[in-house]
Amino acid sequence: MSSPYPVIASIVEGHGEERSLQALLHRLVPYLVPGAYAEIQRPFRVPRDRMLRRDVLEHALTIVTTRMPSPTGVMVLLDADDDCAVELAERLRSHAQATHAHMPVVAVAAVREFEAWFLAGAAGLAGKAGLPGTLASPPQPEAVRGAKEWLSRRMPRGSTYQETAHQPSFATLFDLDEARRAASSFDKFCRDVQFLLTGKRES
Repeated sequence: MSSPYPVIASIVEGHGEERSLQALLHRLVPYLVPGAYAEIQRPFRVPRDRMLRRDVLEHALTIVTTRMPSPTGVMVLLDADDDCAVELAERLRSHAQATHAHMPVVAVAAVREFEAWFLAGAAGLAGKAGLPGTLASPPQPEAVRGAKEWLSRRMPRGSTYQETAHQPSFATLFDLDEARRAASSFDKFCRDVQFLLTGKRES
């Protein structure tokens, strides 16, 4: 069954992203393409070490691409940790191309971790979840080791950042414009989502 609008499937590595990516994509659709609509399917989770195996990624892609309505594109998202984000994303994209060349598949590795995007768009989190109203991004958010810890240190005494509790809500709050300017991997993520929506790459 084909759909008259884009249908985006996704593969993620963590429990937090399993909940937060869907909310973030819903937010990004009108932000990137005003007036657009897309169906955002529930992410399929595969642990990071297994996702990097071609056979495992192939199996995951087969699962998500046979859902109904049929996806028009797939987003693969994971944290780069200490690896090169560009090389990691290209490795995943190459694996996907080898087995699912018929399906538009994009791969994004968040530099360090997903939460680095929250640091890049920290102004949108100011005053939320006990964070200070004056919260501002660090100079190089993607260079921060331990973005989760950075957030925890700015929460009230006795509170800590909890991925499954905070990531879904923070994904709906962080400043998208700031994050695109300050985090190159988030800008790539936005450009890839726009490609899945329009079928066109920015020149």
